[in-house]
Amino acid sequence: MPKYQLKDDYYNFHQPGKKPTKVFVRVNEDTVKITGLDDSLIVAKEQDEYFVKRSFDLDAMTVLFKYRPSAYNLPRQLNTSFNGNVYLGYRIDRFWLDYKKTPDGVTKELKHKALTLGAFGGLGTAAINPSTTNYRTTDEYDGLVLTRGFAIMVGLNSLTVGLGVGWDNLTDRDKDIWIYQNRPWYGLTLGLNIN
Repeated sequence: MPKYQLKDDYYNFHQPGKKPTKVFVRVNEDTVKITGLDDSLIVAKEQDEYFVKRSFDLDAMTVLFKYRPSAYNLPRQLNTSFNGNVYLGYRIDRFWLDYKKTPDGVTKELKHKALTLGAFGGLGTAAINPSTTNYRTTDEYDGLVLTRGFAIMVGLNSLTVGLGVGWDNLTDRDKDIWIYQNRPWYGLTLGLNIN
């Protein structure tokens, strides 16, 4: 079952004004059964219920665009070249049952947020041409780069979006003249949870 869905598992649970406690949650269609670690059944009052889960996060990730600060005589760049990365991080998922009073009684809705912080690495392409080599080559091609960096992302259902900082290393003969070799860039990340 995906991480963004409340499932049978251990969580830290609390309600407003109460201290968090470790519980086991069993989910049956439209009901949530909460059991303490001493096997006592916890009966929650009709007020918001919060469930927090901490875990490691594994995502397939891409950087939608990279902002590269100016280098040599080339102005700031916004690149959208191909890249694919594997992201590994620490994730906190927060679920809550939101209770609302209506004229027909009390309704409840399950909501979810997640926050993850970690590192990534992968492959991508970069434009190699006279302007990105400070005019030290006349060739124009897409070079293979190895990418690495760090990102902080928020979870929205199965997707995670966020901000990253990274470094690219060109792998071919022009790596010593490429003006962005191992220089930082900043980007918008998009990940798909795979664990």
